[in-house]
Amino acid sequence: MEQSLSTDNIVYDPNMGAGNGNRNMTDLAGFLSSQTIDGKHTFFTPKKPYSDTTNVAGKTVPLDLKGIIDWTDLALEELEKVYEECSEANWDGYGALPISRETYSEARKLLRMMPSSLSRPDISAEPDGEITFEWYKEKYSVFVISVGGNNIITYAGLFGKSNKIHGTEYFAYESPEIIHHCIRRLSHRVV
Repeated sequence: MEQSLSTDNIVYDPNMGAGNGNRNMTDLAGFLSSQTIDGKHTFFTPKKPYSDTTNVAGKTVPLDLKGIIDWTDLALEELEKVYEECSEANWDGYGALPISRETYSEARKLLRMMPSSLSRPDISAEPDGEITFEWYKEKYSVFVISVGGNNIITYAGLFGKSNKIHGTEYFAYESPEIIHHCIRRLSHRVV
């Protein structure tokens, strides 16, 4: 006999699953998909993506979520916006090259490969058609990488007034460890 999972809303019961009571996996599945019933709070699966803003006392305020949660979805949304705004020639009004689909795809792949334990980068487009990821801590603590759809990551970092690094790395199947190292170095630098 085939049994389907119920999607009926079930109020949270702290004894759910305890002992040999009447609760079963159908109840648990229904509970996990429920929202609120009669003002009692229950768990639910969010239907909209995470946001980096929240509503406090009727005002929308920004949240700094860098390095706090898995920021991948937020970064992918930001990347999509950058691509949409900069995929046409002259997007900056000064003759900028468009972001190609290859560059966008490469940037997306790189973001998905970045460990969520690293802090979230700011994402922007460059007039030469590349996409840039920037981790900024302060004036002399910054790390930037860029991709242009050719499997090469160009990077530069400043870790104090005279401590600099720059170079290029091949990128195909995994993000280079030097990139992770520099981001961690920036995040943990004592100022």
